[in-house]
Amino acid sequence: MTDLYNNHTISHNLQSEIKAIIAGLIGGGKYGIKIRLPHAAVMTLLFRGDASVREKLKLILKATWEHSRNLASFAAIYKTMLFLLKWMSARLRSNPNHESHILLERIGRWILRMIVDGPSYNRSSSSSSSFSTTPGIAESTQHAAIAGAIGGYTVWGKYSSINYQIVLYLTSRILTGLVSLAREKQVPPFRWKLLHFRNVYPIQAAVVWGTVMALFETYPHVLHPSLKKSMDEVYRSA
Repeated sequence: MTDLYNNHTISHNLQSEIKAIIAGLIGGGKYGIKIRLPHAAVMTLLFRGDASVREKLKLILKATWEHSRNLASFAAIYKTMLFLLKWMSARLRSNPNHESHILLERIGRWILRMIVDGPSYNRSSSSSSSFSTTPGIAESTQHAAIAGAIGGYTVWGKYSSINYQIVLYLTSRILTGLVSLAREKQVPPFRWKLLHFRNVYPIQAAVVWGTVMALFETYPHVLHPSLKKSMDEVYRSA
């Protein structure tokens, strides 16, 4: 009876995780189309006036396809990795006191435990087939980081103008989020009232714009081509 219950649970978990992976694939593709299609259309019409209608359509569709495909691919890889990490974690928790007389096997199992579950791998679990979170949701911060890193390297690690733009966008958002997290955790100096957003933002704006203008006037070749082209149109058109 226990074996039948475990087999049913494993099958249910697998089906639920596969549904979550497919949902991520579809959701990523749809969102990529929604966010990139209008942007690509506007940018192509504004900056590619020399291209024919056919060429403009090709450029718009190419950019939309790349963004949509990459978001869909990343979502599917991310959720697949989460499922595999949950499965490995459940297997390790089901037999936490497993001992082997082979030193390399013991070392390998310890390393796997640290990678999959970190120092808290001795959590109790009643069954190797049970997952502790909703399908498609990370079981721990460590799982999210590992799955995200693998997906990021596989999908966004291939350089293109779109991938580069997205990575730069996320970099700025991550830095902002980390500052907010440090303030929330009362980490000095971020918890100081003097460094609240309303006080820091004007200084940040001054530093950013002062730096970019200095680079534009002195070392324009180090700026990204799209940024330099935009700045040329604003500050060199006359």
